[in-house]
Amino acid sequence: MNSKIKIWVDEAGRWPWLWPVVASAFCLNNKNLPDKDFLNELNDSKKLTKRKREELFEKLIDLSAWENPKVFFWVWVVDNFVIDKINIRQANKEAMRRALVELLRKIKKKDIDSVVIDGRDNYEFEELDKNPIYIVGWDWKVMEIWAASIIAKVFRDKLIKTYSSIYPDFSLEKHQWYGTQKHKEYLNDKSKITWIHRLTYKPVKKVLEKKEKMLLHICCWPDATIPIIELKGKYDLLCFWYDPNIQPKKEYNKRLKAFKKVCKLEKVKFEIWEYDDKEFFKKVKWLESEPEKGKRCTVCYDMRLTRTNNKAIELWIKKWSTVLTISPHKNIEKIFKIWKKLSQKWEVDFLAIDFKKNSWFNKSIEYTKKYNIYRQNYCWCLFNKKK
Repeated sequence: MNSKIKIWVDEAGRWPWLWPVVASAFCLNNKNLPDKDFLNELNDSKKLTKRKREELFEKLIDLSAWENPKVFFWVWVVDNFVIDKINIRQANKEAMRRALVELLRKIKKKDIDSVVIDGRDNYEFEELDKNPIYIVGWDWKVMEIWAASIIAKVFRDKLIKTYSSIYPDFSLEKHQWYGTQKHKEYLNDKSKITWIHRLTYKPVKKVLEKKEKMLLHICCWPDATIPIIELKGKYDLLCFWYDPNIQPKKEYNKRLKAFKKVCKLEKVKFEIWEYDDKEFFKKVKWLESEPEKGKRCTVCYDMRLTRTNNKAIELWIKKWSTVLTISPHKNIEKIFKIWKKLSQKWEVDFLAIDFKKNSWFNKSIEYTKKYNIYRQNYCWCLFNKKK
């Protein structure tokens, strides 16, 4: 009988989107082999039930604990933080290397015939006198690979059980959080990413890089040009056109056309609300003689902001703002007061930006000249025009 030892190495958890990778190095003691009944129980870990894997795992521990062990093995874990730092291939190598290093403390290097790894990575380990042998597709043939696989998978499953107690609502133990449809549906925003996720994995990284959605109310397109440019880099922006107080309808159509033109130039999405000027006139009845920035304007602000707030709720967008604040003719204190009233009622955040700062109004004028964007030469309000 060959007294030389052949070490077999396998891993578990290489492909999931979260938690560590686990490697197991395993070998039989050729001078004190386990009985045949036990060896006959071994099988490819994927063909075993969870209960049977755990049972064999416990038996392997017992066989390794004797004064003259029948098997030798070691397990090493490399966590998701290291995976993100050095990539999964190198992390997998490190888990295998450390498992081998610890196993070599139990057996003499001169007694080793070879190290065999299930896979095709072709790692080299300076701790070994010769390079490992790499095999592909033998995991259904070799009982030592079965044993290494059982050890790695059960150890990984025990980690999963611990994580599942931390995140009881995630059902981690049911599908190990590979790229399943359930996992994809779960990862719908940054808040769902946990401390055990592998942040460099593309699906997770994509969520991290995903911009927060924002709804931007626009009622006068020239004023909106620079706010759009400034905000679209930070947010997944949706422009919301709503102005019930542009007269006549011909003028409204001109501005709407300009709005669409700039949306196309800046490649931003947009939605258009109906032209409900009748509702506006109904709400400002008996306020026709009010001066600009008076009660009539407050009603007008309230219509626009309430409509935008409701649209944000409808679209499940948690943040919105308005370009009303860029105009030197608007009362920003009243705008913010209306926002506070809305925010107390609804769980939607208003991004309170004074767009008059940083000369954005002047920059908007330059933009409209550069791209030949229509810019009105009178106030949008019919009542102010009459004065």
